[in-house]
Amino acid sequence: MSYGSPPPVLRIGGMAFGNGVLMRSKGFWALARSDGSVLDGRVVSLLDRNRVWRLPLVRSLVALVEMIIFAVRLQRRSGRCPNLRLLAWLALWVVASSWLGSLAYQVLGGGLLGEAVAQLASLLLGLVCLQRGMGVELCRYHGAEHKAVNAYEHGGDLGDLSAVAAHSRIHDRCGTNLVAIIPVLFLASLPLGQALPGFAFSVLFSLLVVALAFELFRLVTRRPQRAASRVVLCAGRTLQRTLTTREPDPKQLKLACRALQRVVTLDSRSRNETSLAAVLAPRR
Repeated sequence: MSYGSPPPVLRIGGMAFGNGVLMRSKGFWALARSDGSVLDGRVVSLLDRNRVWRLPLVRSLVALVEMIIFAVRLQRRSGRCPNLRLLAWLALWVVASSWLGSLAYQVLGGGLLGEAVAQLASLLLGLVCLQRGMGVELCRYHGAEHKAVNAYEHGGDLGDLSAVAAHSRIHDRCGTNLVAIIPVLFLASLPLGQALPGFAFSVLFSLLVVALAFELFRLVTRRPQRAASRVVLCAGRTLQRTLTTREPDPKQLKLACRALQRVVTLDSRSRNETSLAAVLAPRR
């Protein structure tokens, strides 16, 4: 890329918070908050340090752990406690899922049928608890995040809120799609999982299934228009439409656009500085 060339369209991810919207590229992140402030910084990842961490399956587990750590640290830095409502509903889901699993084993036995029923019941209950725990406000921030990213990726003007609002609140790279993929893989692999001896092997097997789900998610979101990709993403899109996103108000949409604009600016500034340094560097 030559100095001064048009900036590329970044691959943007995001996250809704109870008080704002986070946007993140490969190199930078920004969180626009409802109090008018914007936090930002560089993205630091093990995936950029050693190619071993970028091996298939390994990279997915590393990305999952880093995402969780990043979210927790950002919550602390923003001076806001974690969403207690969401945590309470997730705790309820864990307890209720254990009870439903025990009930299924008692009624249907500990075979494949009992395990399948327990998994399905846990999935349905988890979706309900997720929706209740997020609440309307967080779902609206989530919708704002998606609308801003869709507008940016379609070449829209992030300064025109009415134009941004016209874009879809459904996005193929949303983590809701991943939430829909993981249970399906768990159900498909139940026979193999039941054959494993001991708790340690079961944990390793569960991590493998999650990593496979991440790899499949990565694959289908690279080419979402293919027929096979549309089939895989169908359930996640439906969940976004019915459970995890809502239409945002203009203030929430403005925060999402502000965070995205900051990330694009930081990335563009970094690339220009790198290009200028390369031009000015003495040639040997």
